Amino acid sequence: MATRKTPSKKIIMKKGSDYSQVKTLDPKDADTKYFGEEPMFAVQPDEDQRRLALMRSFTWYGRFYGKKDAKEFLVQYLEMRHRPQDAKIMRKVDEKECINTLCWLARMELRGLELSKTESDTLQNEIKRLIESVNKPQIIETTKTGAPEVPTRPNIQEILKDKAREAGGELEGLFDEFITEGAKTQHTFRPIDEVAKKNVMPQHISMLTEVWKKKLNEIEEVIKGKDAQLVQGYQHLTKTQLKNIVKFIELVINDLNSYISVKKAAKAPRARKAVPVEKQVAKLKYLKNDPTTKLVSISPVDIIGAKELWVYNTKTRKLGKYIAEEYKDLGIKGTSVTGFSENSSIQKTIRKPEEKLKEFKAAGKVALRKFLDDINATDTKMNGRLNEETILLKVQ
Repeated sequence: MATRKTPSKKIIMKKGSDYSQVKTLDPKDADTKYFGEEPMFAVQPDEDQRRLALMRSFTWYGRFYGKKDAKEFLVQYLEMRHRPQDAKIMRKVDEKECINTLCWLARMELRGLELSKTESDTLQNEIKRLIESVNKPQIIETTKTGAPEVPTRPNIQEILKDKAREAGGELEGLFDEFITEGAKTQHTFRPIDEVAKKNVMPQHISMLTEVWKKKLNEIEEVIKGKDAQLVQGYQHLTKTQLKNIVKFIELVINDLNSYISVKKAAKAPRARKAVPVEKQVAKLKYLKNDPTTKLVSISPVDIIGAKELWVYNTKTRKLGKYIAEEYKDLGIKGTSVTGFSENSSIQKTIRKPEEKLKEFKAAGKVALRKFLDDINATDTKMNGRLNEETILLKVQ
């Protein structure tokens, strides 16, 4: 990040002095090699060149100075225009309220630029607005009940839009740097990086795209050569350079569109909030204990995450085993078991429940693997549903 030098607060213009007595800013930045020194208007640009001169000057100040500096420029401007009281009030203004471009304009007037009536009126109105924002008494709104209305918080959308505007300023600086270096065919500029640094929201990219589409239309009009005024404004550039500028602008627009795609692709899906296991099994229907067989169900919470579940239906006398699908675990949804293999999960009817269930309780882990195979009965597929006659025997 370039090191910025805050403008001195001790610059004072004496009565009768001219722009040459205003100390030139020195940003102490290597990029001044490409952007040059602070603009000075010893000679006023003619009408055709004025727009381009202003654009280059705005880019220069925007490249090396920020909002804090912009406010300080206004303070200096008021001091040099012998308005010390206004300068004192201006120091109390929140720097976020300042419009950088108008602050640059005030600085440029001190550097010799003769403002048009419209520019001068706009600048003075802005100074008046900022001063009034400090002097204006705070009005506390009340509701219909007479209670003070709660102050509104800063608009998050405006904050995010400011980020987009800042990214736009960086792109403008990149564009000017490209032109300053000769608008060469080969370059290493990456517009998408400037947008990514500011983490601009995809929905705000259109703010930037529209600006660059207008630039593209303007340069294309210059190349066509039908607008004499436009052609004269860009006469310092060759046809090759103009074509390279078109390619650069197209690169910016393409990068902005690509940024939207990248941001959307990188957006992680919202993580689901984990449901407590107790809540998952809350609606499950099962038989807690059976007086006849003296069987007692395990806690249904143990089913969650298990690989096997043994169940016994006291009404149908069916003993069954749920086996989890490969790479999955058993779970519960409503009154049913989930995550089981429909092919591997089977059940068989027991002819002598008391004897067979006694064997089941005594069987070890290895013996249980073939327990259903040893029962001489036709097996049927499990459907996952549990009910009030089902005992939850064991999980593994």
